[in-house]
Amino acid sequence: MDPIKDDDRPTEEPAAPQLLEPREPPFQALFPNLDRVSRSAFRPGTVSRRRIGRATGLLLGVVVVIGALIGVSLIL
Repeated sequence: MDPIKDDDRPTEEPAAPQLLEPREPPFQALFPNLDRVSRSAFRPGTVSRRRIGRATGLLLGVVVVIGALIGVSLIL
């Protein structure tokens, strides 16, 4: 219990939250479950492996489209 002054106010003021102190690593915003990836996620036939394969394919597709757009803009 907080000690009370004569004027019924607590003696200590509440501490302000530390807003500049990161509680999670910066990659958590983009990859929230990256720390939970295990070897079993890469076993053939698992749902995790299919999801990883789809995400990798999608990422490669985006890279190819961006590369094609850059290539076309350089040619024109």
